[in-house]
Amino acid sequence: MIIPLNRVSASAPVPAGEVPAGEVPAGEVPAGEVPDGGSDGAVLPEAIQLKPVQLEPVQLEPVAPEPVQLELSCRTDADGNQVISVTGELDIATAEQAYGYISEVIDSWPTAVSVDLSGLTFCDASGLGVLAKIARHARQAGRQLKLTSVRPPLLKLMRLTGLDGVFPELRRPLPAYSALAADPSRQIGAP
Repeated sequence: MIIPLNRVSASAPVPAGEVPAGEVPAGEVPAGEVPDGGSDGAVLPEAIQLKPVQLEPVQLEPVAPEPVQLELSCRTDADGNQVISVTGELDIATAEQAYGYISEVIDSWPTAVSVDLSGLTFCDASGLGVLAKIARHARQAGRQLKLTSVRPPLLKLMRLTGLDGVFPELRRPLPAYSALAADPSRQIGAP
């Protein structure tokens, strides 16, 4: 027969001065626990107690902003007209630079001006606004201004905003059948 050791019945009497297993004498805190600071004597398990941590200062390195990316150049084509190439981003940061450059070319040459947008990688609302402003400036100066090599995403924005109406070269050609539909006498089967 095997007799278990250290087995005590919950109802067994406790000798005087001894504390039953699992209980803590009054006023003492069990090992591994800390008082919670309240008046009820409750304790927090050591696993969740907060300890102050000494933080070391971190030296942050400044982040250099991206350089403004817009290149403008002008050349004279075979017909003597001015061709301005726009490369990079036409946005709020570069719109005034573009307006100043292009309006100066318009004012300096008594010829038609083309703006080649094949190198344009980005155009925001400020960029669209400056294109409209440049068109108005050219019209007031009596110069012809046209846009060339407009990429499809920019062309779509210009059509959505109505800016393509300022630049006739950007308008979609009407389908051939639309002229027939406009004149009832030319419709098929008309008397």
